[in-house]
Amino acid sequence: MSGFRELGSEPGGRSDGSARALAPQAAIAGVVSLAGATQLVLLGTGLARSGALAFLAVGGALLASVLLHVTGRAVRGSSSGRSAPGRPEEPTAVPLESAPERELWRVRASVDDTPGNLAALTEQLALLDADIRTMQVHPVADAAVDELLVHLPAGTGHDELVTAVARAGAGRITAERTDPHELDDVPTRALRLAGDLVEGAAEPTRALRALLGEVSLRRAQSSTAEADELDGPTMRLLHPSGGVLTLHRTAGEFTPAEFARARSMLRLAGSCGQRLGQPANELTARDGSRVTLRPADHSDLALVRALHEHCSGAARHRRYFAAGTPTEHQLDLLLTPALGRCAVALSERGEIVAMGNLGYDGDDGELALLVRDDWQGLGVGSALRDELIGHAAELGLNTVGALTQLDNAAMVRTLRSAGFRHAGAGEPGEWSWVLDLRNGAACSRVHAGRAGSRRTLAETSPH
Repeated sequence: MSGFRELGSEPGGRSDGSARALAPQAAIAGVVSLAGATQLVLLGTGLARSGALAFLAVGGALLASVLLHVTGRAVRGSSSGRSAPGRPEEPTAVPLESAPERELWRVRASVDDTPGNLAALTEQLALLDADIRTMQVHPVADAAVDELLVHLPAGTGHDELVTAVARAGAGRITAERTDPHELDDVPTRALRLAGDLVEGAAEPTRALRALLGEVSLRRAQSSTAEADELDGPTMRLLHPSGGVLTLHRTAGEFTPAEFARARSMLRLAGSCGQRLGQPANELTARDGSRVTLRPADHSDLALVRALHEHCSGAARHRRYFAAGTPTEHQLDLLLTPALGRCAVALSERGEIVAMGNLGYDGDDGELALLVRDDWQGLGVGSALRDELIGHAAELGLNTVGALTQLDNAAMVRTLRSAGFRHAGAGEPGEWSWVLDLRNGAACSRVHAGRAGSRRTLAETSPH
């Protein structure tokens, strides 16, 4: 066992305070020894009785001396504030200031792979009072990409953080606030996202954003792409539903490890789709009928064609702004996942009674709905609207637009109740509408609408 030495102790291990404490006891022991020797002398000379009286007097004097000494020490100890021997003082509790409020940031930067560069980066972050929570180093061809999750004081701004990282000699810097769930290590995060894909709680594009951070995604039909490819800040992946998914990072390149993870995530999504089928959502319409909402693809062509045949000419005209029925090829394009999202509502008899389409080009999407005449006014169109707008938000689209005819009052109510605003007239007799998904209030309405789809459509959709 190791012990603590009092302040002022000597190398031998005994302190000056201890020596002073033992001095009176040593003196008393010496007096007792002397008394014993004197007793032997007195017994030898025959003066034992006189010696006994003398010893009693000396003993009383010694006892009084000891009592006075002990009392004096106690008085001096209390006046100096020291604790009694053998009872260590309890530490005084000092209230600490509460930790300042902090925010979690994700920082990516390209750093030359030379000794000292990482130390320079951490030094600059320390000047911002940063707490580095996790760090990953991704090797690339001529450098290393450092990805850090750091806690910073709440007042730290984006420009201030980027400037500090740049002073360390880093380049291609990105910095963004992120969610505390990002503190999961990469394997844990990948497994969690894979579980969401299997359970149908996430779609491939949403999972890729959560895995790779701030990236832009664009999906397009392509008949020439045959394999996945990585090209610096851009990667192209074959989507399991057809077409090519292009991912781009504005600052910094994708690493080979990130490319491998993204490919595996999409392959898992394709496998889950084949085994589990399309995710479905069962709802109750205003009249009590049960309907099922799910994504549609080429296999639904016959049901979609039957929907159009059961719709009136006026309903089809309000949807396509033209007379007649779309051709087989046109309907097939509406069901092509690479060109957009198609969602359908099925009755309990298995008929498609409504369909909605979300087309997108870049960061902007366009919404269109078609509801069979006998199912209008039951909230089915509003449920499809919420489903497609929610998908647009997951894709990271900035806006969703829609086009209506002037006399299509039902569609106007459906759009307005979701937060669409009138954006002018594209052509005579037409109105243009737009929903800005960058608006926090609009996104809140979208999430509330999708969450409410677990209840009846009469409770969640006014139109």
